[in-house]
Amino acid sequence: MTPEQTETAVAQEREPVFREASAPVEEPTAEPAKCEKKKCNCKWCSIIAFVVLFAAVIVLYILHFCCGGKAETFTPTPVTAEPGDGSVLFINLDSVNANYFFIEEKQKEFDEEMQKQDAIFKQKQANFQKRYEQFQKNYQAGILTDVQIQNAQAQLQAEYQKLEDDYNAVVNALTDRQVAVNREMLDSVQAVSARIVAKKNASFVMTYQKDMPLLIYADPTRDITEEVLFELNKSQKKEE
Repeated sequence: MTPEQTETAVAQEREPVFREASAPVEEPTAEPAKCEKKKCNCKWCSIIAFVVLFAAVIVLYILHFCCGGKAETFTPTPVTAEPGDGSVLFINLDSVNANYFFIEEKQKEFDEEMQKQDAIFKQKQANFQKRYEQFQKNYQAGILTDVQIQNAQAQLQAEYQKLEDDYNAVVNALTDRQVAVNREMLDSVQAVSARIVAKKNASFVMTYQKDMPLLIYADPTRDITEEVLFELNKSQKKEE
């Protein structure tokens, strides 16, 4: 047997053995199908879990805002005052301003201070006017140098500005005093009104003014202006 024949025979004898060994290699082809099936199942599991979680969140939200926890309740601040019968009283502030001795005295003091300050500033204005007129005469006569003219103008301007500032400061101070008097008057009216309300067992006190009416109609039987004025002026007389 030649070497070629020998190799052919050996190859023929080994060929079945190679086929048998290679046949099992085709079995792993079934594995990808199993992986796809597992992936598919995992995807559906994620979707189902998300739906369940979303439903649980909705249920918790409804329970929290509709059924869960204690509802907030209003707790009023304790009040020691005795309740009135609900009736309303009113005060005519125009009458109070015209007949309250305290207001009359403070208004007199205010007017006197205004007249005093007005006289002071009229004198200051007259002095300033004289200096300004003298400057005009000197300027027209041509007896002032350029430097003297500039200095005189700057000085007059500074004096005029100071005059205005001083006047505004006095007016503001008087205005503050008047506001303080009004505040003191209202405090006194409020204190007297509280005593009258307790005596009459009322619940409210309103104010009335002709130029700023808060009431379109007022029952005259509910007017306590005279009684308030009596109490205010009585206390004022005691202080005197």
